[in-house]
Amino acid sequence: MPTKIYWIHSFTNDAKIGIMPRPRGGDWLEDEIVFLKRQKVTLLVSLLEVNEIMELGLKDEEALCIKYGIKFIHFPIVDRSTPVNANGFIQKLFDSINDGANIVIHCRMGIGRSSIIAGAVLTIEGYNADEILERIGKVRGLSVPDTEAQVVWLRNRIHEK
Repeated sequence: MPTKIYWIHSFTNDAKIGIMPRPRGGDWLEDEIVFLKRQKVTLLVSLLEVNEIMELGLKDEEALCIKYGIKFIHFPIVDRSTPVNANGFIQKLFDSINDGANIVIHCRMGIGRSSIIAGAVLTIEGYNADEILERIGKVRGLSVPDTEAQVVWLRNRIHEK
């Protein structure tokens, strides 16, 4: 069974943004990427650190995305932490949505890092952090993100625009 995508928002141009736990690695990875393609994912974002990528058998993720016509961005964030210098990256994701991309963002479990990055994109759309986290939590079926520092980081995004 493929890794579940949690779609959290559809935009007026029919673009979508979602989060997911990391895809199954190793021998399963190609099947996972094919599944993402079938779900009309056009941009996959990995927030994993290099050591996590190796540990989880995901070293071929970018190459397989390219093979199946999915754009891939790697923006590593330390687990249970917040990103540094992310404004340009977040704007790039928002611009991709404006261009019609269906974006899926993953970290290890699809709870902390992926939630705050997806949430940061939605702050550009005008949502506040608390309503974003409530929406993601409902879709995800659990409380997000992992840490209070991540909540504070997302709340502070409003002031960084």
